[in-house]
Amino acid sequence: MSKKVLTVATIAIGATLSLTGIAHAEPNGDPAKFADFTTQFVAATDPGAMNAKSEGKLLIASPYGTSHTIACRGTNAADLYDCMQEDDLGWITLQKNETPLGTAWIYLP
Repeated sequence: MSKKVLTVATIAIGATLSLTGIAHAEPNGDPAKFADFTTQFVAATDPGAMNAKSEGKLLIASPYGTSHTIACRGTNAADLYDCMQEDDLGWITLQKNETPLGTAWIYLP
């Protein structure tokens, strides 16, 4: 009986992790496909924006900050070449700019 309970618990935990994305928190394996890179961004208005470059983060200048999904092509924050952010109407392409604070992606509707 305890083996059955343990098996069911293991399956439940695995299913939960795969649904929440924790099990897939690795870099994008295919640089040609869009992947969620939201955690690699810091809002330009955030107090942590001053340290974004030294922490390996990117800046997002958007009215949504990091509250809406940011999807990019590339394998990691250093080599992203195409980013979009989900907004209230769908997806908007972001423009990449180099700044003294680091790479900034700008939302221009």
